[in-house]
This record gives sequence, C-alpha cells and structure tokens, in this order.
Amino acid sequence: MDSSMVGIGVAVTVICVVFVIACVVSMAFSFGVKYPKVQEYKLDQPWTHKPLLFSATDIEPMALPRHAEPTDVDGGSASGKW
Repeated sequence: MDSSMVGIGVAVTVICVVFVIACVVSMAFSFGVKYPKVQEYKLDQPWTHKPLLFSATDIEPMALPRHAEPTDVDGGSASGKW
C-alpha cells in the first residue's frame, strides 16, 4: 500500500507541476492580447439578438423540485429598477 501511494503521489505531483508550468507559459504568451470591448446596450438602440426565454414554470432546470413545500407556488413575479 505504501509503495503504491508513493508511486501515485509522485505521478500526481508531476502532472500538477506540468499543468502549472503550462498555465504560466500560456499567460506569458497571451500578455499583450487585446480582446474587443463588449458594447453596453442602451434602451434607445434596437435589440439585435435572438429572443431569450426566462420561465418560472415547467422547464426542467427552472421548475420547482417535486419535494417542495406545499406552500410554494409555481411561477412568481419579478421586479427591478429601470
């Protein structure tokens, strides 16, 4: 057991060191890369993107779990400061 722990530990340590070195090298070579600035949307501009779906009902990732409390209700409301 001890000999296998040493073998696995050395292998994991070497792999971690290689990945750290690869990350440092990739950061060094991408230092001067400039990415385009994301333009901020203003309400006076036309909306050019596809529609987005936000739902509070039966879509699986957004649905209430089946073991929810009986006082919980599907759906709800949203509010915000515009």
